[in-house]
Amino acid sequence: MALNPQKIITDITTLAAGRSVCLAYSGGVDSHVLLHLLATTQHSQLAQVRAVHINHGLNKAAAQWAQHCAEVANKLDIPFKNIDVDVPDIDELGMEAAARKARYQALSNELLPDEVLVTAQHQHDQAETLLLQLFRGAGPLGLSAMWPESQSHGMTIIRPLLDVSKHEIVHYAELHQLDWIDDPSNQDTEINRNYLRQTLWPLLQERWPSLEKTIARSAAHCQETSLLLAQLAEQDRAQCQLQDDGHLSIAAVKQLPAERQRNLLRFMIETAGYELPSTAILQRIIEDVISAAEDKTPIVRWSNVEVRRYRDDLYLQTSKHSEPPQAEVTFTGPAELVLSNGCTLKWQLTSGDGLKTSVLNGDVIMRYRQGGEKIRLRGHSQHKSLKQLFQEWSVPPWKRSIIPLFFVGTELVAVVGYGYAEHYAAETGEKGWLPYLAGDFRPDLD
Repeated sequence: MALNPQKIITDITTLAAGRSVCLAYSGGVDSHVLLHLLATTQHSQLAQVRAVHINHGLNKAAAQWAQHCAEVANKLDIPFKNIDVDVPDIDELGMEAAARKARYQALSNELLPDEVLVTAQHQHDQAETLLLQLFRGAGPLGLSAMWPESQSHGMTIIRPLLDVSKHEIVHYAELHQLDWIDDPSNQDTEINRNYLRQTLWPLLQERWPSLEKTIARSAAHCQETSLLLAQLAEQDRAQCQLQDDGHLSIAAVKQLPAERQRNLLRFMIETAGYELPSTAILQRIIEDVISAAEDKTPIVRWSNVEVRRYRDDLYLQTSKHSEPPQAEVTFTGPAELVLSNGCTLKWQLTSGDGLKTSVLNGDVIMRYRQGGEKIRLRGHSQHKSLKQLFQEWSVPPWKRSIIPLFFVGTELVAVVGYGYAEHYAAETGEKGWLPYLAGDFRPDLD
C-alpha cells in the first residue's frame, strides 16, 4: 500500500488552519519524505512552508548533515534555517532525553507566533511510543502516545504521518530517489527506543505481522479514553472550584471517589502545563495534603511543582512562587518590575482605586514582610497589624512573605493586591494607579 500525498497535505492544511508551517527537518528518511511532499504536492490553502534543522553537534558528521539538509531544501525551493544547539544535562537526563530537550527548546524559540511545527513521526514510532509508555506503567494518557495535533513547549505540533507505515515512507523515498541521512546513533541499543526497535520488535513482528498497525490503533483508543476522562475532570473541577480563584475546595474534592480525585489532579496538573507526577507522588498528594487536618499546611513537591493546602483550599503552583523574594527596591512612577519568583509587578490606570498619582511622583520603597508592620486601610478608622489582616484575608502562610509591600519613608502605604493606606489611596473620581502581580494570583481588593 502506498502513502497518499494529497491526503497528508490535506491533513496538514486542515490542522494548520491558515497558519504557516515549519517542518522539523533532521535529514532522515521520514522528515525528508515529508519535506518532499510539502514541496511537490499540489495545495492551494497551505500557508508559507519552511524547514528548520537542529544541529546538536553530537556526531562528527553533524556539520555535513546540516549542509546536506540545506542543499536538499534549496533544491526543493523550501526556505531553510540551521540552528546549532548545545546539549547540557546529558549526565542527568541521558543523551537521548537531553538532545530532545535542547531540540524542542530551540524549536520553541525559533517558531513564529502564527506558525505550527510539523514533525515526521509515523505509525511505527507511534507503536514504539505506546510500548515504551507501557513499560513505564503509564495510564491512558501516556498510552495515548502521540496525538495528530498537540500543544507542547509553547508550540502547536502537527504529526501528519501517524497513520503511515515505515514501509510506505521508505517505498516513497526509493521511488523518488531521495537521498537521506542514516544516523548511526539509531543503532545504539543502550537507548531504550533503539533496543526496542533493533532487538525486540523483529521478534514481536515475526509473531504478529500487523503489530505496528494494531498497536497504533490501541493508541487511538487510549486517546479517546483520555478525552472522556478530561471531560469528566472538567465537570469535577467545576464542582470543586467553589470560589472564582482557581483553587479547589478540599471538602468538595473529598466527596469524589478516589479514582476521580486522581483523575482530577492529573487534569489540573496537565492543564497548568506542569510535569505529571509519579503514581506514588500523586498518592502522597491525596494522603498527605488532601487528607490532612484543616489547620495543617502540608506540601508535596516534585520537579519544580508543589501542591499545598491552606484551610479548605488546595494550591497548585511552581516552587518559585514560594521562594524567598529579592531585596528591597526603590522606584519612582508606575515602574514595571520583574520579581525574583518569576512574577511581574504591573500597573493599571484607574479611577478612584489604587494609589494616588502624587504618591508615585516621589520615591516608593518596595520590600517584603519583616514583622510588626501596621496599616490603616482606606475606609478604616484604626490601624491593624499586617499579621491580623493576612489572617482576615485568608492569605496562605507561605505567600505572606512574598507579597510586595510599598513604603513611603517608614510608613506602609500599600499591600499589593489587597489594600491601601487611607491618606495614600485614590479618592472617588481621582486618577489612581493599581499595582498587581502578573504570573501569580491577583486577589480581591479590600
